[in-house]
Amino acid sequence: MFGSKKTPEEKEVAKRHAKIRGSAAAAGVTMMGSNFKAPNQMDVPADGAKVTIEKGEEAKARITATRVALTGIFALFLKKDMNKLFITIEGKSGEVLVTPVAARKEAQARAFATLVNGEATGVSKDNTPTE
Repeated sequence: MFGSKKTPEEKEVAKRHAKIRGSAAAAGVTMMGSNFKAPNQMDVPADGAKVTIEKGEEAKARITATRVALTGIFALFLKKDMNKLFITIEGKSGEVLVTPVAARKEAQARAFATLVNGEATGVSKDNTPTE
């Protein structure tokens, strides 16, 4: 009557999202509900997402599809800031979100990527498959 109506699986997903949300906030990434969000970009669901991190100098030579989609041909002329990291979050259905983060948050960004990518690959804390 007064207890939670969530199943154990739903409780586990909520706990995992809370952990990811805290790590995302520390890295400078916005997560609302179960989606990663950024202004003027599509939302990416956290479940099954893959995170990559690039330094500005590594990202300079590469023109991402997101930048071309957002700015058209002008993407060729945009420069990426060398004092930033670029976190790319790819959803399992093809959604992509790119967000810049200050280089001083590299440790938090890498912890966030490890947490999300570990969940995406099905690896748990004890290094055993979750399935």
